Amino acid sequence: MQTVYDWFWFLDARVVSIVLHTAGALLALVILLKAVRILFRRAERRMLAAGKDVTPLRYLRYVVKAAVYVVCIAAALRNVPGMNTVMTSLLAGSGIVAVMVGLASQQALGNIVSGLILLAFRPFKIGDRVRYHGGDVRGVIEEIGIRHTEIRTEEGTQVLIPNGLMNSNVVELLK
Repeated sequence: MQTVYDWFWFLDARVVSIVLHTAGALLALVILLKAVRILFRRAERRMLAAGKDVTPLRYLRYVVKAAVYVVCIAAALRNVPGMNTVMTSLLAGSGIVAVMVGLASQQALGNIVSGLILLAFRPFKIGDRVRYHGGDVRGVIEEIGIRHTEIRTEEGTQVLIPNGLMNSNVVELLK
């Protein structure tokens, strides 16, 4: 580390340390996201080859990616002077922030919870042909995401339906 400091003799050692640690955390973010993508693609290929439903795996991928983002960004911000105090204050006020965010994003959070319900009860899975009565949409389920379900219609268009609506309307499985 001293050699690195010597290269930047004109800067304060603290500045170099902050930049290097922050860059390291951001590099870790990039590497971890790439590793998550590779691992989940391999697992998905194996599950498809075995004839298993990949919906839970895809949902888990979103959760893991979100966790990687949160951890790496928090690690990057931790190195910046003064951010420890700010992070502590944010943590202390997070209850109030959570209530405000919850009220502001009620519909989005409802879609996320509905996505979890769809994942748990599996009324349909990726590859099923369905008819969604809420908008009279017919097609094949392509993805069940955190917030919405993607259906490829018979005409070839892609329709995104919020999971809250998928849970509250009739979805008919077609043969």
